[in-house]
Amino acid sequence: MSILKRRCCFSIFAILLPLLLLVACNGGQGEPSAQTTATATATGASAQRLLQQSEQQLTAAQTLHTLVTIAIDGETYQGTLTSEIWKASAGRSRSQILRSTLSDFPAGELTVCDGQRLWIYHPTRHIVYSGSLSGQGGSAIFGSSSNPVNQLTLNLIDPVFRQSRATLASQEATVAGHTAIVIHVTSQQVANAGPDYSGDVYLDRRSDLPLKLVLNLQGFAQVTLQLSTLELNRPLSDSLFRFTPPADVQVVPLLQASATPTSGTLTLGQAEQLAGYHLLSLPSSQSAYQLEGVDVLTSTSGQVFVLHYLKGDQSFSILEGQALANEPLPSGIRLTLRGTTATYSTDSDNPTLAWKEQGLGIRISGDLDEQEAIAIANLLS
Repeated sequence: MSILKRRCCFSIFAILLPLLLLVACNGGQGEPSAQTTATATATGASAQRLLQQSEQQLTAAQTLHTLVTIAIDGETYQGTLTSEIWKASAGRSRSQILRSTLSDFPAGELTVCDGQRLWIYHPTRHIVYSGSLSGQGGSAIFGSSSNPVNQLTLNLIDPVFRQSRATLASQEATVAGHTAIVIHVTSQQVANAGPDYSGDVYLDRRSDLPLKLVLNLQGFAQVTLQLSTLELNRPLSDSLFRFTPPADVQVVPLLQASATPTSGTLTLGQAEQLAGYHLLSLPSSQSAYQLEGVDVLTSTSGQVFVLHYLKGDQSFSILEGQALANEPLPSGIRLTLRGTTATYSTDSDNPTLAWKEQGLGIRISGDLDEQEAIAIANLLS
C-alpha cells in the first residue's frame, strides 16, 4: 500500500459533494461579467489571477448545481464515482450518488441539508442518519463520519485554488466540447497545509469556471474530477432541500461530535463510530503529541483510518484498519514489536513501521527513524 507523504485526504477518502466545497454561497452575483471573460484571453494573463477569478465566482454564487465524476487511479485504490449536487445559500445542500464502483459509497446514497438539519440516507442499508447542525457550523455537512468520502475534496480542492503555484500551460484545449485554458498547478509545500500534488486545472475559456482537474497526489494516486455540468445562480426549488425518511427505514442520530474545525477531517470519536471498533492512538497523557484529525481511505477491501499527528515541527501518520490486516507487511528490517513481528522499511519516501495486531494492520509513516517509530508504537493504546 502506498504511504501518504502528507495528509492527502484523505480523505481521499475521503470524495463527494465536490464542488460544494468550492462554493460558500455567502453572497450573490450574476453571470460572469464581460471583463471576467475577457481576462481569459488577455495577453499575458496571470494563471494565478485566473484561478482567483474562478474561485471568486464559485464563492460568490448564491446557488450551485453540478454533475461531477471523480476517478481515482492508484496502485492500491481505484474507482469512479458520479454525483449530482445542488447547493443554495443559508447552508442548504443536496447530493446524490448516481454511479459508483466504490463499494462503500453505493449508487443511491443521498445527503440533504436544509440549513439546520442534515439527513444521510443509505437505501441499500435501509438507514437514515439525521441530526441538527446547531452549533456545528458548515463542517458538519462535510465532516460527518457517515459520509467520509467528502474528506478528499475538503483537503484537495481548496488548496488547489487558494495555495497552488500556477503557470499557464496551454491556451488551447478541449474538454467535452468546451474550449479550455490549462493551468498547471503544484502545491506550495507548506508544512501540514494540505496534500502534495501537481497537475492541471482546465478552466472554461468563456466563463473561467472549472471543467476538469487532473491531479497527481504524491504517494497515492491520480485523481480526476470532471464537471460535465456546472451552473451558478440558477433558481432551485425549496423541495430539493427537504427530506422525509421512508417509512420502512431505521432513523438513527447523526454523530454529534463536530469535525476538526480547521481541516474538515474526523475526530477520533467519529472515526471509531464509523469503524465500529477501537482505533489505537496515543493517549492524551502524551501531551507532546497533537492529533490533528483522522482521514478515511477507502478501497475495495475496506476502510483505512489515517491519524495525523504533530510533535513540534515533526509530523507523522498512523494508518490502521481491518483492510490492512489482509495485506502483507512491507519488506524491510524485521523486528519484534508489541508481542508480534513487525518490519521497518525505508523503501518509500517516508520510512514505515508496520505490524498486525488485534485483527488490524497498523503502519506508522513519517519522517521518523526506527527508534522514534518504535517508541511511538509502544505508546499506542
